[in-house]
Amino acid sequence: MTKTLVLYLLLLTSIAGAQVLLPTALTAFEPQHSFNPEIIRLRDIRRITFEIIDKKDFEIAEDKNLTETYEFNQEGLVSRYYYTVIARTIQKEITGRHGTSTTTEYVYDTVSTSFFYDGQNRVILRRYHDGSNYYESRYYRYNSDGQMTRELRYRETNVSPVKSFFILGNQVLLSEDSFQYQNYSAKQYKCIVLNNEKRPYKERVINLDSIGRQKSANEYYTAASWLFQNYTYRYDGKRLVEAIYKANSGVETVMKNLYEYQEGELYSEKQYRDNELLREISYVADRANGLLNSFVLRDPVARTMRIVRLRYEFGLLTKGGK
Repeated sequence: MTKTLVLYLLLLTSIAGAQVLLPTALTAFEPQHSFNPEIIRLRDIRRITFEIIDKKDFEIAEDKNLTETYEFNQEGLVSRYYYTVIARTIQKEITGRHGTSTTTEYVYDTVSTSFFYDGQNRVILRRYHDGSNYYESRYYRYNSDGQMTRELRYRETNVSPVKSFFILGNQVLLSEDSFQYQNYSAKQYKCIVLNNEKRPYKERVINLDSIGRQKSANEYYTAASWLFQNYTYRYDGKRLVEAIYKANSGVETVMKNLYEYQEGELYSEKQYRDNELLREISYVADRANGLLNSFVLRDPVARTMRIVRLRYEFGLLTKGGK
């Protein structure tokens, strides 16, 4: 049985329970998936690998061995995120008794981001690696209220002879932002963003609901107040059901995500831009353990489908990551 057929059969086995993924206001428009740390911690999940197959309409699905992997610490937080990208394609002609055929081989790079936390589970370092020689890190500082006060962005070098292990060589500062806060009430505050010259260049007003979740956030730029970014969020009980992003950078853009739940768990997601459906995602869970086992991402504009199967690893990971 082919891998593609197995995935299709899995998608027909269940339609409920996808609680391992947790849509939030802070991650609604991020490309990286957001996980429920409580479920990750309680299930002792240490790694989740997405096995990806892409299919164009009216064409046979092609397995290019693309993967996307998330590793977690003991608190259920992402400690490393990495994925494969095709660096180049090699086509070879093979001549046999039945004539000449063409085969395609792919050369991959692995793009990764590592996350480091303090004792209060706040990200203090996020390090990006492009799979070759480029490293970029962001360092974060916080005040006593847990609010971020500084973000320093560096280009770094790795002097380790083993590239899978990072030893810091030198650093080049790329940017430095500072953050100041003004509290208007228990449900509203302003964040002023300053550049490395300590000059304010952006203001952000955040409104919270009765339990401290973001209800809306409005950003304006000091030098050009007509440039803005607005976020609004709607909840149904504890669950995020709608996230809307509006921005004006010369042309006004509106993005909207809608989340549907079945029996209390994430069931589908629809992503729009300027009222045009860009992506529709259907989530499928394993009836035996309730964990998400696959999802299908449909792109009606590009007329493509991405089929993703999740592979879980539990317990402690070895140094080799096995």
